[in-house]
Amino acid sequence: MIPGDLQQVLYCLPAGMVIGSFHFGGLWLTIHRLTGERSRGVMFAAGFVLRSFVTLTAVFMVSGGEWIGMTACLAGILIMRKICIFNLRPKAIGYTKGSLR
Repeated sequence: MIPGDLQQVLYCLPAGMVIGSFHFGGLWLTIHRLTGERSRGVMFAAGFVLRSFVTLTAVFMVSGGEWIGMTACLAGILIMRKICIFNLRPKAIGYTKGSLR
């Protein structure tokens, strides 16, 4: 790996995490707002199109159109996906550590 490539990876990985937090945070907000809406399908589709457009545009802009930067951005987005899944998953009711023996 060339030092310039390493610098690009070190720049694009955290940028991908920011992009991922926007994408999955927006998804979470969209899902939570669907319960009070009449046109759920339209709102979900509009949220999807907006999030996808912003995410893809940001990845392309941050990476400069180079595959190494895009790969680093993708890695950052996937890291944020794992973090969001871990932090936003539903909590089990009535379960305490060690209660199942």
